[in-house]
Amino acid sequence: MRYFLAIFVAAACLAQSCGANATTVTFDISSQVGFQQNGVAGTAGNGIVFLSPVYTVGFGDTVDFGTAYLAPDFIDGRSNCFSTNSCFSNYAYKITFLTNASDGLATAPFDLGFVSGSTTSLEYCPNFDCPLIAIPLLFNLPSNVDGIQLAFQGSALSITAPVPEPSTWAMLLIGFAGLAFAGYRRRHGTPIAVI
Repeated sequence: MRYFLAIFVAAACLAQSCGANATTVTFDISSQVGFQQNGVAGTAGNGIVFLSPVYTVGFGDTVDFGTAYLAPDFIDGRSNCFSTNSCFSNYAYKITFLTNASDGLATAPFDLGFVSGSTTSLEYCPNFDCPLIAIPLLFNLPSNVDGIQLAFQGSALSITAPVPEPSTWAMLLIGFAGLAFAGYRRRHGTPIAVI
């Protein structure tokens, strides 16, 4: 029994990376609660800007928001789009790392292209079929950052929830193994010794 307990403690310690100061924090923002929108999608505008609230995190944490899938927006003024049945589209996103979590944008801007630090790009859309842009939202934060704000610009946005990391699955499996072992010992009449 003592060997089993020692192995269990060692496995739990390895699964949770004993001694590590930084933690992994996951946020499920797939419902986009608290997001603001500004702008117009399609040929009338530059795309919709989706602005998240500011998320407060610990200094030096690893933060996982999942993956954002951004649909680009068609660029205006391209008269040859319809004659060639293809067009370019644009999208933009900005990840803001805040040294003071109370900072950040209060309202969504109309166009991220005018906000410094934004990543903007063009995407070729044959047959007007624009592929979704996958943006992984996993960050290792420096020791002076305690807030994150996300902004995306395109015609549509969807975010998938983060997948639990392997250590979480390992702890779950170790817990189930411990329960199975305890049930096995109880069924066979051998009491479990308390150390």
